[in-house]
Amino acid sequence: MPSVLIVHASRHGATAGIAERIAEVLQSTGVRTNVVDAAEMPDPAPFDACVIGGGVYMGKWVSSGTEFLDRFASTLATRPIWLFSSGPLPGSTKEPTAAVEDPIESALGPAQGPGSGGRRQIEELSERIHPRDHRVFFGAFDPSDPPRSMSERVVRMMPGSKGILPPGDFRDWPAIEAWARQIAGALSTEPVTL
Repeated sequence: MPSVLIVHASRHGATAGIAERIAEVLQSTGVRTNVVDAAEMPDPAPFDACVIGGGVYMGKWVSSGTEFLDRFASTLATRPIWLFSSGPLPGSTKEPTAAVEDPIESALGPAQGPGSGGRRQIEELSERIHPRDHRVFFGAFDPSDPPRSMSERVVRMMPGSKGILPPGDFRDWPAIEAWARQIAGALSTEPVTL
């Protein structure tokens, strides 16, 4: 039975909720899981595989997620790894939905030019760890949950921000569960080598 470390970098809990749901699905297929906050910097060495998710704010992962990837890159590169980004909200980008067909671009910005810093950071880390997949899932926004960073405070104070950040839980649970089943399938059909 494979063991999977599921790490999340979550600021308001939506990304942590996705990590927990992935763990539930994997456990239902016989996979042992351990869900841990990235800020705790859990050692991935004892695990056969890892799923790592980062909450996205202003085009960047929560810093504890990228710090985890960077710190353990050499170990992660020797295991099956899956990444997910959580946090874009429907209609929260400047571009119309039809104009942004790439979910990574929708979450982390363009590959080049202004606004590409978050995407380039994840791509550089991905080159070191070679994830099997990187999915993007919509997040959740509760305007009554106070901001936890200066950037969040600034965005919420901007005129017109109420229209940019639609309140609600937009996590697509069937898509998240289907992806977790794909991961379980990959773990059951491919030999896990350490």
